[in-house]
Amino acid sequence: MHRKIRIALLCGILLLSLMTCGCLRDFEESRLRVTDIDISPERVTSTSVLLNVTTYVENYGNEGSGEAKLLLKAFDSASGLLVGETTTTAGSIDKSKTLPVSQLINVEREGGYRIDVVLFEDEKRLRQRSVSIYGIGDLTPNINDIGIRIQEMDFLVENVTGSRVTIGVDLYLTNEGDFTSEDLPMLVKAREVDAGLLADKVWITTGSVEKEKTIINSCEIAVPDGYNYIVEALIWKNDTIVERGEGVVQLNPKRTIPKDEEIVSSDIRVEDFMPEPEEREYMETGAKAKTPGFTSAMTGIAIMITICILIRIRRHE
Repeated sequence: MHRKIRIALLCGILLLSLMTCGCLRDFEESRLRVTDIDISPERVTSTSVLLNVTTYVENYGNEGSGEAKLLLKAFDSASGLLVGETTTTAGSIDKSKTLPVSQLINVEREGGYRIDVVLFEDEKRLRQRSVSIYGIGDLTPNINDIGIRIQEMDFLVENVTGSRVTIGVDLYLTNEGDFTSEDLPMLVKAREVDAGLLADKVWITTGSVEKEKTIINSCEIAVPDGYNYIVEALIWKNDTIVERGEGVVQLNPKRTIPKDEEIVSSDIRVEDFMPEPEEREYMETGAKAKTPGFTSAMTGIAIMITICILIRIRRHE
């Protein structure tokens, strides 16, 4: 009986030793640590701040690490409540190397926050570092950051009349801000790439775009055929350009113009870029247009001269 008890105790001690040694070995195998944390404002609006948190992860071991991962959490300093979190995979880190890992997290522009960074390796939690920040409400918002981005532009030939081509322009507008955007004026213009002459321009509006949504705004421009163009879209606010985008339209199949290369001037028909004359108001109401000719005074003089010549001819007869 006593012998069985001794054997059971020895087995238990041996098992406990093996488990303890394994845990210690697992702990000692990890050579990853967080050496520093930098925090900077990426974007400041009237209501929120997008924080850029860069964590420096060092592998001080003699071999590459496992799969590293960072869990970033933001807690309100006053209430202690979790206000946001994000996870980023860093991958394997080479021996004796330090890897900076940047993460973005959005917080309200008020009070202070505690930022926690938790380091994982192969899904095992290793270490945690914390940084506290204050005075978020004192950051000055960028009033010209409207949140709208011109992501892309598409072009479609809609009509050809004589030497002019009507092009439909689709603009993809994405609201990356924190609230629905304003309805702002937007100028769309086409510029010939060789001479830089403005071929056409039109004013439209962006419309109101909900946050994290993309809409398509369309307009038309009419340009001379046979040329290449840079089409620019400029969004305005308070007499300031706050966002711009551009695309390339090539109507000259004989040459390709990369928009970033220097352009060599060629023969340009300047008259192609003269604006079409607008009809006068009295033409629109149906009144006849005046045509060039003699005035009433000159007509009278001409009649008198003709009469004098006829009288002279009769006298000679």
